[in-house]
Amino acid sequence: MIRNVMPVSVFALAIAVGAQALAADGDTGVIKGSISVSGVRSPENVLVYLEQVPGEWAPPKDPAEMDQIKLSFTPAVLPIVKGTTVRFLNSDPILHNVFWPRGKGYSTRNLGTWGKGASKNYTFSKLGEIVLLCNVHPEMEGHIVVLQNPFFAVVDKEGVYEIKNVPPGKYTLKTWYTKSKKLRSKKAEVTVTAGGETEQDFSLSRRR
Repeated sequence: MIRNVMPVSVFALAIAVGAQALAADGDTGVIKGSISVSGVRSPENVLVYLEQVPGEWAPPKDPAEMDQIKLSFTPAVLPIVKGTTVRFLNSDPILHNVFWPRGKGYSTRNLGTWGKGASKNYTFSKLGEIVLLCNVHPEMEGHIVVLQNPFFAVVDKEGVYEIKNVPPGKYTLKTWYTKSKKLRSKKAEVTVTAGGETEQDFSLSRRR
């Protein structure tokens, strides 16, 4: 029910060495819940993440992937851990471009234009938010959110999320939405216990 290229829980487990060790001992917990929205069509592409988790969280050895399929960035929202390399693919039989304007944490960059089957890599070494655009097709838009830790989920139209392998502790759980001017983000304080499940729902409304 969670929307992503790789299952979020698998992605998180693969890149967090500390979480792997905890999971092996059965000492982690789960955060789950549902997202409801008003003023927009569905909660699809709402990101739910932990703001800060103590420790150093290493990026994955293999690149995450952002594709261009049927004139769309896929996935529309890609959360990653700081230091992750993203492989930008083009699966369409036409030329595509990848660039982003100046944004939160990142300056303007144009990766260039390439055809079907080609790709380019870029490593995101700072926390921040990137709006991906294509100067060949101005209607295209994607998003990369660079986070401190791998405990996150992107929900689908049903709005259900689950974040696994979370170390016990008290955290701030936050939401993020691509159309920030239309949907307010929210946060909540949550407590995770070893072997337990913490439920946290969010109701998000349009900005005025």
